[in-house]
Amino acid sequence: MLISTVVWNALVDAGIVVIPLDAEHAELRRGAHRDVLRVVRSPAALNPSDIADMKRRHREPVLLVVPAATPAVRAAVEAAGWSWLIDDGRDATGILRVAGQLIPIGGRDAESPSQRARPGRVPWGTYTLVRRLIQRPWSGQQQLAAVTGVSQPRVSQALAALTEQGLVHRTPAGWDVTDFDAAVEWWLRSYPGPRGLRTLWYGLEPPVEQADMVVSMLKRGDHGRTAISGDVAADHIAPWRSPRRAVVYTQTGVDLTRAGFAPAGAADATVELIVPEDPGVWLGPTPEKPPRSLPLADPLQILWDVARVPGPDTDEAARHLQRVLRDRRQRTTGGHAA
Repeated sequence: MLISTVVWNALVDAGIVVIPLDAEHAELRRGAHRDVLRVVRSPAALNPSDIADMKRRHREPVLLVVPAATPAVRAAVEAAGWSWLIDDGRDATGILRVAGQLIPIGGRDAESPSQRARPGRVPWGTYTLVRRLIQRPWSGQQQLAAVTGVSQPRVSQALAALTEQGLVHRTPAGWDVTDFDAAVEWWLRSYPGPRGLRTLWYGLEPPVEQADMVVSMLKRGDHGRTAISGDVAADHIAPWRSPRRAVVYTQTGVDLTRAGFAPAGAADATVELIVPEDPGVWLGPTPEKPPRSLPLADPLQILWDVARVPGPDTDEAARHLQRVLRDRRQRTTGGHAA
């Protein structure tokens, strides 16, 4: 996530309301002050020359989130008129510039020379390809390219790499996963999360009702695609435990305070509203139509969100959902492979 739980909690404590506008932009509000910032997160500490390069690439106000920052880097960021936050995984500190107002965040001066390796681009297309193959077999690369939104050459490259790992194979009927459970476990272990922007909210109604409220609000405001995930979605697919939190994906964010929700910390949140970077979170082609009243996320996304919710029965709930997804796949494919 561009905005981690640590950063979110620090912003809530400072009285900042965060409204994601898309996967990279958020509106920050504090009282009458509000501003739209591009959120840029670096997994490694930067130097002043990095800031100079970023200034050439971004001509809009930026909120820079880094694991550490020297005084020289902070000075360069502030000279650009940008905001900065240090997120070391435990605390978040920094300075926000919202409509010309300087807002200090946190109280501890975090400065560490940590230099972590910078990861490459996330291969969203590969993760989406595995999503579709786990859901059902597909006849050929052209068909897979159509259902994943990835070019056929890229599909070919991804299939070759996945074949080398023993995760997929070509059958007389087309491409398929070699083993359903092995492919699911690989995906859950490798998937970096949907990234993008996440906000956390608290409401008084049961999570299922809160999900309906949020989806209705998003539809009225024409915020693009929406999808329910986590416990609420799992309750429609494979009831197991009472939903604890509603996870809602949307293409553009919304201020849920207008619907009576309050910004919350991770421990108290009853709704997660996520504007994802990953284009694969949305439900792909499926022979089983979901309930029209509830737009569901991709099944693997639902499983991933269920598995990350803390609780004494989380592992059991995830295993139950995985079994149901396996059984559903066998029914729809006539027991074909995996």
